[in-house]
Amino acid sequence: MTYKLLILDVDGTILPYGTYLRHVVPSEKVTQAIAKASEKLHVCLATGRPFFMVEHLIQHLNLSGFIILSDGAQVMNLKTKKIVYEKLISKKDVLAACEILSSLGITFFVHDAGEDIEYTKAYQPKRPFNIFTTYHIDEKLVDKAVEKISHIPTLKMNKTHWGKVGKAGILISHAEATKLHGIYEVEKQLGVKTEEIIGVGDSGNDFQLLMASGLKVAMGNALPDLKDIADYVAPSVNEDGVADVIEKFVLQEKNHAV
Repeated sequence: MTYKLLILDVDGTILPYGTYLRHVVPSEKVTQAIAKASEKLHVCLATGRPFFMVEHLIQHLNLSGFIILSDGAQVMNLKTKKIVYEKLISKKDVLAACEILSSLGITFFVHDAGEDIEYTKAYQPKRPFNIFTTYHIDEKLVDKAVEKISHIPTLKMNKTHWGKVGKAGILISHAEATKLHGIYEVEKQLGVKTEEIIGVGDSGNDFQLLMASGLKVAMGNALPDLKDIADYVAPSVNEDGVADVIEKFVLQEKNHAV
């Protein structure tokens, strides 16, 4: 099988967990592997981060195709800097979700109009893309929040993690703002088919990424449930697992599926 599109998650996949500083970039081994892969196929990042938090990665990796941002709420053409797909949370729904999280005593942020805003009762939505927490919340409290918000049909929730047992986070977006929706848009823009895609991820919001890919790859540090649906489990992010994936499925003379 010859693959035409490699889609990579960011945190826990090309970057270790918790590296949110704008100067942090992938290891030299992963950087070089992505550069070599870019000579053979399209490389696309799919991340829960907004554009301003990944712009340095785009420049470092010299990417020029498309990028899936804010967990699928936006797809950007990197050559033109134009948004080709966008799905915001309604103001009513974002306030309802905020009220539930606040009532549970959870500290959280709203990515709204290009800013990450720590929620207070004074918050007034403008253009809300998603709601997110840190990864350090007790997992039982996260499950309780997900249960309480699940009755809002236009929202979808993903449990995020940092590899720590019993701790998790929450990422809330519009139901049509998933990495799957973002990948469908990139497929359309590039004219590739699902079976021609390699998807690599580690967390709860990467289920949609893997399900939209012909070759499903979970990192060694991925959630157990994600590994269960993967065709291949790569070494962990700390072992430069993405470089391993590229070597096996992109750079070999004949690409192949497992």
